[in-house]
Amino acid sequence: MNFVRRSIRNKLIVFLLTAIIVPMLMSIFVSYMYTKESLKRDFIRENANTVFQGTSSIQEYLELINHISQNVYNNIDAPSSLYQNIIAKNKNYIMEKEIYQNLNSISKKSKDIVQVYLHINSNQLSYLMIDGFFKRTNEIYPKLQSDDFSDNKIDPYIESTHMAHNYEMNDFPYAPKDQVITIHKPIYEVPLREYLGYISIDFKLDSIKSMSDLLYSKNSEDIYLIDNKNKVIYSSKEDLIGTKLTDEWAQTLHNTQKPSGYFESESREFSGITIYETVKHGNQSWMLAKRMPNQVLYKNANQLVLINALVISVSLIIVIIATIFISLRLTSPIKELIKSIKEIKQKDMKLDINTNSTDEVGILAQTIKNMVGTIDTLFMKEYRLEIANKDNQLKALQAQINPHFIYNTLQSIGTIALQNDVPRIYDLTTSFGKMMRYNMNTSEPIVPLAKEIDHIKDYLELQKQRFKQNLIYHINLENELKDLLIPKMILQPLVENYFKHGFKQDVYPGEIWINIENQNAKLLIITVEDNGIGMDSRKLQSVQQMLKDPQTIGKSESIGLHNVLSRIQLYFHEQAQIEISNRNPNGFKIVLSVPLRKE
Repeated sequence: MNFVRRSIRNKLIVFLLTAIIVPMLMSIFVSYMYTKESLKRDFIRENANTVFQGTSSIQEYLELINHISQNVYNNIDAPSSLYQNIIAKNKNYIMEKEIYQNLNSISKKSKDIVQVYLHINSNQLSYLMIDGFFKRTNEIYPKLQSDDFSDNKIDPYIESTHMAHNYEMNDFPYAPKDQVITIHKPIYEVPLREYLGYISIDFKLDSIKSMSDLLYSKNSEDIYLIDNKNKVIYSSKEDLIGTKLTDEWAQTLHNTQKPSGYFESESREFSGITIYETVKHGNQSWMLAKRMPNQVLYKNANQLVLINALVISVSLIIVIIATIFISLRLTSPIKELIKSIKEIKQKDMKLDINTNSTDEVGILAQTIKNMVGTIDTLFMKEYRLEIANKDNQLKALQAQINPHFIYNTLQSIGTIALQNDVPRIYDLTTSFGKMMRYNMNTSEPIVPLAKEIDHIKDYLELQKQRFKQNLIYHINLENELKDLLIPKMILQPLVENYFKHGFKQDVYPGEIWINIENQNAKLLIITVEDNGIGMDSRKLQSVQQMLKDPQTIGKSESIGLHNVLSRIQLYFHEQAQIEISNRNPNGFKIVLSVPLRKE
């Protein structure tokens, strides 16, 4: 930004470029957003109809599957029918042959049928037909005893995609390897509604695949047929078939209350649009969902942006050249004027400006030439005043009282106080003198902790005298810490905080506690507490923020705390910190924590 601020030429260039480029970019942005919305609207309209047609086809196929399972009731009055063989009390070889023929006939009703399983409840016999192979067992397939296949269910139940199995007839000579869906239909006696058994038919996914593949474009879209437990019945991503989806978009689809519609997703796994339609079959509901990622959906919009970007790039080159040319022509006279002004230093305030221009720049040049003469006169006057001011400052420094003279004077006052039997005055002047000497000793920036404590005691004794003994203080220092070296003058700002902001002698006696301890031989803890009025919550929060973030410090009244923290962090460790809080019911607390390892 300084590059622009320092030059009218640069400002002019930036202004012209901005005035041209910004509208062009806005035009591209509006065009891009409009194209995106149009593409999305068209995609939703066209594919909603496609998904609806696919849903209708799949529902018709499920009706066909259900119709095939109804073959149990075909010709129920014929002695050789499957129904009559199921309700027969006595089973013989001929009946089993007729069961075989009926199951074999059912298995040929559709090219998708892999196997047919029949369980008869009266004698607990189970039969399995696979590609003409026939097997009987005395055990029921355990899954038929689960809640999904309970005796009180009348409607058929379609089991989601799974690997075909032999219904636990382990000695069966052939086991299919296909992924199948299975329709499980309970068989009831007509018209008594007595439970007779179950027939289960496994169907390959070929027909569902053929119907689904017509609904999407490979390599750019995905299709999913999902049951009500988010298990994938069929998908364009074959590795997901038979698995349970846990992706965010699948959960959104599962939780939707609408039978059809669309929603947009934005996640690391998928960003795009999902169009869905409910597939109803009896009491079961599946979802047919079609997804298109944004990068495919908005491909044309992105290509339009690329074309516009190329056009803008060419236009921008032309605009930059024209802008620079115009700016140079307009600002060259000003540059010449600036050059002449800079030469004043070498020519003793003599400005030579040669211009025949009668425009604003020419008038400005002549005005500046007249001003330079006036400035030259004023400059000489200012120079003489500055010399006189320097001389006065030197004399003032020479007249300053030597601080050691003050210290010696305090000693004299103390001596007179003792001679006149006023020891209290002697004690106070001694304390004040010790404080002055402690402060003036700049050759000793690092002192033992015990020496810092002595300084604080002198300070507090003076404060007790100031407040007419309405002050009590307690200092606790562990012996092992007395020789610990610390930066000088870190305790006084912590204690001064009480007298600046918290002390109210007309309310109650002031009391202050100073506790210094070694925590686990790793941490120096300095705690300063008082029973003052504390700090209001807004100011407390402000000071806490200042102690956490040094950038926030400005004209804060707690700059002393920040100064202490900065010096401690420089000498010990950057992890040193100051924590402040209000005491309950009243008072203020400062805790300085210092790692005992010098950096």
